[in-house]
Amino acid sequence: MSTATISGTATLLDELETRILGVRVHAISRALTVAWIDAWLASGARAHVVTINPEIVMRARSDPAYGELLERTRLNVPDGAGIVAAARLRRLPMRQRVTGVDLVDDLAGLAAVHGYRLLLAGAAPGVADQAAAELQHRYPELIPPATMVGRSGPDGDAEAHAVIQESRPHIVLAAYGAPAQEFWIDRNLRDLAPVVGIGVGGTLDYLAGRIPRAPAPLRRVGLEWAYRLAREPWRWRRMRALPEFARLAILEALGLRIGVR
Repeated sequence: MSTATISGTATLLDELETRILGVRVHAISRALTVAWIDAWLASGARAHVVTINPEIVMRARSDPAYGELLERTRLNVPDGAGIVAAARLRRLPMRQRVTGVDLVDDLAGLAAVHGYRLLLAGAAPGVADQAAAELQHRYPELIPPATMVGRSGPDGDAEAHAVIQESRPHIVLAAYGAPAQEFWIDRNLRDLAPVVGIGVGGTLDYLAGRIPRAPAPLRRVGLEWAYRLAREPWRWRRMRALPEFARLAILEALGLRIGVR
Protein backbone atom coordinates (compact mmCIF):
# COMPACT_ATOMS: atom_id res chain seq x y z
CA MET A 1 0.00 0.00 0.00
CA SER A 2 1.37 3.38 -0.98
CA THR A 3 1.91 6.31 1.32
CA ALA A 4 -0.65 8.34 -0.64
CA THR A 5 -3.27 5.63 -0.29
CA ILE A 6 -2.74 5.37 3.45
CA SER A 7 -2.78 9.11 3.97
CA GLY A 8 -6.00 9.52 2.05
CA THR A 9 -7.94 6.64 3.60
CA ALA A 10 -8.23 7.18 7.34
CA THR A 11 -11.03 4.64 7.60
CA LEU A 12 -8.56 1.83 6.95
CA LEU A 13 -7.34 2.05 10.54
CA ASP A 14 -10.89 2.01 11.83
CA GLU A 15 -11.44 -1.25 10.00
CA LEU A 16 -8.40 -2.75 11.74
CA GLU A 17 -9.54 -1.70 15.21
CA THR A 18 -10.76 -4.26 17.73
CA ARG A 19 -10.96 -4.44 21.51
CA ILE A 20 -9.33 -6.75 23.98
CA LEU A 21 -11.07 -6.55 27.37
CA GLY A 22 -12.37 -3.15 26.36
CA VAL A 23 -9.00 -1.70 25.28
CA ARG A 24 -8.43 -0.58 21.67
CA VAL A 25 -5.95 -2.67 19.68
CA HIS A 26 -5.36 -2.62 15.94
CA ALA A 27 -4.98 -5.93 14.09
CA ILE A 28 -1.99 -4.70 12.13
CA SER A 29 1.31 -6.09 10.86
CA ARG A 30 4.82 -4.71 11.35
CA ALA A 31 5.09 -3.71 7.71
CA LEU A 32 1.78 -1.85 7.75
CA THR A 33 2.65 -0.15 11.05
CA VAL A 34 5.84 1.22 9.50
CA ALA A 35 3.93 2.27 6.38
CA TRP A 36 1.43 4.25 8.45
CA ILE A 37 4.18 5.96 10.43
CA ASP A 38 5.98 6.88 7.21
CA ALA A 39 2.72 8.25 5.80
CA TRP A 40 2.03 10.37 8.85
CA LEU A 41 5.51 11.86 8.80
CA ALA A 42 5.41 12.49 5.06
CA SER A 43 2.07 14.29 5.40
CA GLY A 44 3.20 16.44 8.34
CA ALA A 45 0.98 14.75 10.91
CA ARG A 46 1.44 13.93 14.58
CA ALA A 47 0.79 10.44 15.94
CA HIS A 48 1.05 8.57 19.22
CA VAL A 49 1.65 4.82 18.89
CA VAL A 50 1.30 2.43 21.84
CA THR A 51 2.66 -1.12 21.96
CA ILE A 52 -0.12 -2.94 23.80
CA ASN A 53 0.58 -5.91 26.08
CA PRO A 54 -1.54 -7.63 28.74
CA GLU A 55 -0.06 -5.54 31.55
CA ILE A 56 -1.06 -2.36 29.74
CA VAL A 57 -4.59 -3.69 29.20
CA MET A 58 -4.98 -4.52 32.88
CA ARG A 59 -3.56 -1.16 33.95
CA ALA A 60 -5.94 0.67 31.62
CA ARG A 61 -8.90 -1.21 33.12
CA SER A 62 -8.00 0.01 36.62
CA ASP A 63 -6.70 3.49 35.74
CA PRO A 64 -9.40 5.65 34.08
CA ALA A 65 -6.93 8.34 33.00
CA TYR A 66 -4.74 5.77 31.28
CA GLY A 67 -7.73 4.09 29.67
CA GLU A 68 -8.91 7.45 28.33
CA LEU A 69 -5.47 8.19 26.92
CA LEU A 70 -5.48 4.90 25.01
CA GLU A 71 -8.77 5.95 23.43
CA ARG A 72 -7.04 9.04 21.98
CA THR A 73 -3.87 7.47 20.60
CA ARG A 74 -3.51 7.13 16.84
CA LEU A 75 -2.43 3.49 16.74
CA ASN A 76 -2.32 0.70 19.35
CA VAL A 77 -0.28 -2.23 18.06
CA PRO A 78 -0.36 -5.79 19.49
CA ASP A 79 2.96 -6.19 21.27
CA GLY A 80 2.35 -8.96 23.82
CA ALA A 81 1.82 -12.61 22.88
CA GLY A 82 -1.15 -12.59 25.24
CA ILE A 83 -2.86 -9.93 23.12
CA VAL A 84 -2.55 -12.05 19.99
CA ALA A 85 -3.71 -15.15 21.87
CA ALA A 86 -6.74 -13.32 23.27
CA ALA A 87 -7.66 -12.10 19.78
CA ARG A 88 -7.37 -15.58 18.34
CA LEU A 89 -9.59 -16.98 21.09
CA ARG A 90 -12.25 -14.69 19.66
CA ARG A 91 -11.31 -15.64 16.08
CA LEU A 92 -10.25 -12.10 15.32
CA PRO A 93 -7.82 -11.60 12.41
CA MET A 94 -4.83 -10.48 14.51
CA ARG A 95 -1.94 -10.78 12.06
CA GLN A 96 1.16 -10.84 14.26
CA ARG A 97 2.92 -9.28 17.21
CA VAL A 98 4.46 -5.88 16.63
CA THR A 99 7.10 -5.80 19.36
CA GLY A 100 8.84 -2.64 20.43
CA VAL A 101 12.26 -4.13 19.65
CA ASP A 102 11.33 -5.08 16.09
CA LEU A 103 9.46 -1.85 15.46
CA VAL A 104 12.36 0.33 16.59
CA ASP A 105 14.72 -1.56 14.30
CA ASP A 106 12.32 -1.13 11.38
CA LEU A 107 11.92 2.58 12.09
CA ALA A 108 15.67 3.13 12.30
CA GLY A 109 15.93 1.62 8.83
CA LEU A 110 13.10 3.86 7.62
CA ALA A 111 14.77 6.92 9.16
CA ALA A 112 18.09 6.07 7.51
CA VAL A 113 16.40 6.03 4.09
CA HIS A 114 14.27 9.17 4.49
CA GLY A 115 16.46 11.28 6.75
CA TYR A 116 14.11 11.22 9.73
CA ARG A 117 15.65 12.30 13.02
CA LEU A 118 15.28 10.13 16.14
CA LEU A 119 15.18 11.04 19.82
CA LEU A 120 15.77 8.28 22.37
CA ALA A 121 14.50 9.31 25.80
CA GLY A 122 14.56 7.55 29.15
CA ALA A 123 16.15 4.36 30.49
CA ALA A 124 19.15 4.42 32.84
CA PRO A 125 22.05 6.83 32.26
CA GLY A 126 24.12 5.74 29.27
CA VAL A 127 21.57 3.27 27.91
CA ALA A 128 20.05 5.61 25.29
CA ASP A 129 23.55 6.57 24.11
CA GLN A 130 24.51 2.90 23.69
CA ALA A 131 21.24 2.13 21.94
CA ALA A 132 21.76 5.07 19.58
CA ALA A 133 25.26 3.84 18.76
CA GLU A 134 23.93 0.36 18.02
CA LEU A 135 21.24 1.69 15.69
CA GLN A 136 23.79 3.79 13.84
CA HIS A 137 26.06 0.74 13.55
CA ARG A 138 23.19 -1.19 11.95
CA TYR A 139 22.20 1.73 9.70
CA PRO A 140 25.26 3.86 8.87
CA GLU A 141 23.14 6.38 6.93
CA LEU A 142 21.05 7.13 10.01
CA ILE A 143 21.36 10.67 11.33
CA PRO A 144 22.95 10.32 14.81
CA PRO A 145 19.97 10.05 17.20
CA ALA A 146 19.56 12.61 19.96
CA THR A 147 19.38 11.14 23.45
CA MET A 148 18.29 12.16 26.91
CA VAL A 149 17.57 10.49 30.24
CA GLY A 150 15.22 13.06 31.69
CA ARG A 151 12.39 12.42 34.14
CA SER A 152 9.07 10.85 33.28
CA GLY A 153 6.90 13.15 35.40
CA PRO A 154 5.76 16.71 34.69
CA ASP A 155 8.79 17.98 36.62
CA GLY A 156 10.94 16.83 33.71
CA ASP A 157 8.89 18.47 30.97
CA ALA A 158 10.93 21.68 30.77
CA GLU A 159 14.07 19.66 30.01
CA ALA A 160 12.17 17.52 27.52
CA HIS A 161 10.84 20.57 25.71
CA ALA A 162 14.34 22.03 25.46
CA VAL A 163 15.82 18.82 24.03
CA ILE A 164 12.93 18.37 21.60
CA GLN A 165 13.18 21.98 20.41
CA GLU A 166 16.92 21.59 19.81
CA SER A 167 16.88 18.14 18.16
CA ARG A 168 13.62 18.56 16.17
CA PRO A 169 12.93 14.80 16.05
CA HIS A 170 10.53 13.07 13.70
CA ILE A 171 10.38 9.89 15.79
CA VAL A 172 10.54 9.96 19.59
CA LEU A 173 11.14 6.68 21.43
CA ALA A 174 10.29 7.05 25.13
CA ALA A 175 11.60 4.36 27.48
CA TYR A 176 10.05 5.28 30.83
CA GLY A 177 7.86 2.21 31.17
CA ALA A 178 4.07 2.10 30.98
CA PRO A 179 2.05 4.11 31.79
CA ALA A 180 4.58 6.89 32.47
CA GLN A 181 5.97 6.87 28.93
CA GLU A 182 2.52 7.27 27.37
CA PHE A 183 1.67 10.21 29.62
CA TRP A 184 5.12 11.72 28.85
CA ILE A 185 4.46 11.50 25.10
CA ASP A 186 0.95 12.89 25.49
CA ARG A 187 2.23 15.93 27.40
CA ASN A 188 5.40 16.68 25.48
CA LEU A 189 4.50 15.99 21.84
CA ARG A 190 0.87 17.12 21.68
CA ASP A 191 1.62 20.44 19.97
CA LEU A 192 4.30 19.20 17.55
CA ALA A 193 4.18 17.95 13.97
CA PRO A 194 5.39 16.07 12.09
CA VAL A 195 6.32 13.73 14.89
CA VAL A 196 5.52 10.18 15.97
CA GLY A 197 5.92 9.22 19.63
CA ILE A 198 6.19 5.61 20.75
CA GLY A 199 6.60 4.19 24.25
CA VAL A 200 9.19 1.44 23.98
CA GLY A 201 9.66 0.20 27.55
CA GLY A 202 12.81 -1.90 27.85
CA THR A 203 13.67 -1.80 24.15
CA LEU A 204 16.62 0.55 24.64
CA ASP A 205 18.08 -1.87 27.21
CA TYR A 206 17.92 -4.65 24.62
CA LEU A 207 19.54 -2.50 21.94
CA ALA A 208 22.26 -1.36 24.35
CA GLY A 209 23.07 -4.97 25.21
CA ARG A 210 22.11 -4.51 28.86
CA ILE A 211 19.43 -7.22 28.62
CA PRO A 212 19.65 -10.19 26.22
CA ARG A 213 16.57 -10.90 24.16
CA ALA A 214 14.91 -14.30 24.46
CA PRO A 215 16.01 -16.90 21.88
CA ALA A 216 13.93 -16.92 18.71
CA PRO A 217 12.22 -20.28 19.46
CA LEU A 218 10.85 -18.88 22.74
CA ARG A 219 9.70 -15.70 21.00
CA ARG A 220 7.89 -17.71 18.34
CA VAL A 221 5.81 -19.59 20.94
CA GLY A 222 5.10 -16.52 23.05
CA LEU A 223 7.37 -17.34 26.00
CA GLU A 224 9.57 -14.26 25.88
CA TRP A 225 7.98 -13.14 29.15
CA ALA A 226 9.09 -16.37 30.89
CA TYR A 227 12.68 -15.93 29.71
CA ARG A 228 12.76 -12.37 31.02
CA LEU A 229 11.19 -13.38 34.32
CA ALA A 230 13.84 -16.09 34.75
CA ARG A 231 16.59 -13.50 34.27
CA GLU A 232 14.86 -10.78 36.29
CA PRO A 233 12.86 -12.47 39.07
CA TRP A 234 11.88 -9.09 40.55
CA ARG A 235 9.54 -8.64 37.57
CA TRP A 236 7.05 -11.09 39.09
CA ARG A 237 5.30 -8.16 40.77
CA ARG A 238 4.60 -6.58 37.40
CA MET A 239 3.52 -9.89 35.90
CA ARG A 240 0.92 -10.67 38.53
CA ALA A 241 -1.65 -9.25 36.14
CA LEU A 242 -1.00 -11.94 33.52
CA PRO A 243 -3.06 -14.78 35.07
CA GLU A 244 -6.01 -12.44 35.60
CA PHE A 245 -5.69 -11.18 32.02
CA ALA A 246 -5.76 -14.78 30.76
CA ARG A 247 -8.81 -15.62 32.88
CA LEU A 248 -10.74 -12.56 31.68
CA ALA A 249 -9.74 -13.09 28.06
CA ILE A 250 -11.03 -16.66 28.14
CA LEU A 251 -14.28 -15.56 29.75
CA GLU A 252 -14.67 -12.80 27.16
CA ALA A 253 -14.14 -15.27 24.32
CA LEU A 254 -16.61 -17.76 25.78
CA GLY A 255 -19.16 -15.06 26.46
CA LEU A 256 -19.00 -13.77 22.91
CA ARG A 257 -19.33 -17.26 21.46
CA ILE A 258 -22.53 -17.92 23.37
CA GLY A 259 -23.91 -14.48 22.62
CA VAL A 260 -23.33 -12.85 26.01
CA ARG A 261 -22.39 -9.17 25.73
